[in-house]
Amino acid sequence: MEIALIVIGILLIILTALYLFLIAPGAPRDIDKFKSLYYAHRGLHSDTVAENSMTAFRLAVEAGFGIELDVRLSSDNVLVVFHDDTLDRVAGVEGRVDAFTAEELSKMSLSGTEDGVPTFREVLELVDGKVPLLVEIKEDAGNSAVSTKAAEMLAQYKGDYIVESFNPLSIANVKKHLQNVTAGVLSHRYMDFEKYRKPLYFLLQCLFLNAVCRPAFIAYDHRHYSSLSLRIARRLFGAATVAWTVRSPEEEAAAKAHGFDGIIFENYIPSLGSSEEN
Repeated sequence: MEIALIVIGILLIILTALYLFLIAPGAPRDIDKFKSLYYAHRGLHSDTVAENSMTAFRLAVEAGFGIELDVRLSSDNVLVVFHDDTLDRVAGVEGRVDAFTAEELSKMSLSGTEDGVPTFREVLELVDGKVPLLVEIKEDAGNSAVSTKAAEMLAQYKGDYIVESFNPLSIANVKKHLQNVTAGVLSHRYMDFEKYRKPLYFLLQCLFLNAVCRPAFIAYDHRHYSSLSLRIARRLFGAATVAWTVRSPEEEAAAKAHGFDGIIFENYIPSLGSSEEN
């Protein structure tokens, strides 16, 4: 009996050590100047301003907010700023973004406005270091073209930026090309959605694939603040955490009360440009 208890105790220690090894974040690097900011989700969009549009980004710059945006590739291998992999919801066009050239995408109306799909280069030139950027890499599994190209462009950018992705391999690739980059993982409670009830998404939800990329911060759905791995990463390892997507002052207050540092917001205007000051 004693031997069995000893074996069980050893196994529990090993499993706990393995769990902590898997969820551990990386070195915080230069996260302090980024973690407490507000980031306008896909720019400062509204009913009359399209998401991920030049107008939305211009308004965010004028208001002094950081900008969260999404990058993916067009058919001619140009980085464009667009969230979905298909065009129908925002542009009213059937087909995938990567089935059209950057020029063709630029001529499509976003949400009935005069804005078309911008290139990443155009956005970088517009922002020009005026506010921090939070660049989300949209990349299919097994394809590193977006993260590689984004890293190459960001290497030449003089402004402040951090990078994030739901795909830990994308973050690992960005870190390979930009050794001093501040890069983090996005996650949420995948198991709430039937289409994600697969082993891979369970690993992502529990942050076990942090071991692949050792993120400098964790961006997590603020509604899922009770995630055990998120709480341990924050309390034991001091991980910086960013809440997404906050849609009201009440949700913002709740996210802060639950320990989130930065805020990715939309549908309302926060009172200050830094969440530390509230």
